[in-house]
Amino acid sequence: MNNAKALIPLGFLLALGLVISTYLVTNVARDILMAHQIIKVRGYAEIPVESDLAGWQITVKAKDSNVAYAYPILASHRDDVLTFLEENGVKPVEIKINPVQMRERMKRTEKGHETSEIEAFQLSQDITVKSKDVHNISRMAMSIADLLGRGVHLKTEMPSYYYTGVNALKSQLLVEATKDARMRAKTLAEGSGANLGPLRAARQGVFSVQSADASSIAEKPGDDVSSIAKKVTAVVTFDYVMR
Repeated sequence: MNNAKALIPLGFLLALGLVISTYLVTNVARDILMAHQIIKVRGYAEIPVESDLAGWQITVKAKDSNVAYAYPILASHRDDVLTFLEENGVKPVEIKINPVQMRERMKRTEKGHETSEIEAFQLSQDITVKSKDVHNISRMAMSIADLLGRGVHLKTEMPSYYYTGVNALKSQLLVEATKDARMRAKTLAEGSGANLGPLRAARQGVFSVQSADASSIAEKPGDDVSSIAKKVTAVVTFDYVMR
């Protein structure tokens, strides 16, 4: 009887030890599991900028059955365009005149088959403008069509606008994108009932120049060349441990 009474405290202690051990093992297992839970986030930052370089190409054309007659027409059109550029403040150093290109246009039969007889010579010449006065280039691109009314045969596309100071902004963008990534990670961790642990991995994404009103964040966006108002963006990806 005395032995049975003595075994009761021993059994209680063993049971208590088993409960404590189970609790400790469970906590350790949970900590190990949480240590392997990774939260992946992207950080984003942007800085508004304005284009500081414009590129613009104008092509003049002429056509005649005699190449000797076609070239003076082309030269006249080219001079009209150069005069237009000069009158609008474009400097000679900002203009590049490319070589004349010639294409032979062959006669065709009534059934549309090409013959070996030349019908006309088609001449063209590209005039390229590169200027830092982007607003002036934008204005001229809208008004050069007036030359068509004066008989100047030309073709032009809308100018391309560039921002050349991206490298100077990269460090600032990375700092801001890093802060944004950590804030997102902390919000997600707390929303999951966990704490944000140490940084496990960091990957620098891409820098890009987008239109000022662009709203999407692409993994590999192409740089915008159609807008004067832009923003330089940076995207980074971080892996954090959740605890």
